[in-house]
Amino acid sequence: MSRLQTDSVFSRFLQKLKAWQLARSLPVASLYWGESGLWSYEQEGAGQRWPDFEQWCAAHPRQQVRIWVGGAWVHNVSVPADMPLADAQAVRSYARLQFVHYFGAAAQAWPLAVWSQGQQRNAVALQEQAGLSLNALTSAALAHGVRILSVRPAWSHALAQAAATDSVWAQAESSGLGLLEGRMLSWLSLARGQVVDVQQRYLDQGDSTELQALLQRLQPATGNSHAPKLMGWGGGMAELALDSISEGPQSAHWLAAEALH
Repeated sequence: MSRLQTDSVFSRFLQKLKAWQLARSLPVASLYWGESGLWSYEQEGAGQRWPDFEQWCAAHPRQQVRIWVGGAWVHNVSVPADMPLADAQAVRSYARLQFVHYFGAAAQAWPLAVWSQGQQRNAVALQEQAGLSLNALTSAALAHGVRILSVRPAWSHALAQAAATDSVWAQAESSGLGLLEGRMLSWLSLARGQVVDVQQRYLDQGDSTELQALLQRLQPATGNSHAPKLMGWGGGMAELALDSISEGPQSAHWLAAEALH
């Protein structure tokens, strides 16, 4: 290798190192996009509502952000364990057919995230709309030097938080986790901390009696080896405290270097 080539390689390495150091020094914000709109959350957990992502970016140039999408815009498919699908692309195609069947032709273009855990395979789709689309998010971010670290379902954040605070629950042979967002409940069936199935239900009345009855129906007839958890909020509350953000090793996401399909 010539001296010029060596200098060029070293220069690129220094540029990447400086970019990495700069990224680590930038603050990381948390945004939640639910039926009540777009909310930002600071370290103390207080929420602030924003008209759109563009305005948030304009007020926070050169910041890093993680975006958590509420259950209203998230759709899930769990692939039966005995379904003969050869690889991730086959799982993606199967999930795409399911989404199009239930939600129509628009679902053909929805971003999908697919992940496997042993024999269990899952897919989650982002229902795009005005403002809440990967193109709109990335365009607004680029215009203001904002770096989007990830765009994920809110239930994946709830799972990471619950597992971080209760290791016994996270390793239980079977359990569950409910994320309540107003009247939308996302229910995760878990086996040793792994997501087996994700179901979503709307509450009609939104009261505790209806919620408890729904939770009973969602749990297996044989019961769980560990009591399930319930997180989120209900009634007229419009905020979800998303402090102490952590990355779950199995969290589904649509926008990250290796997960955009």
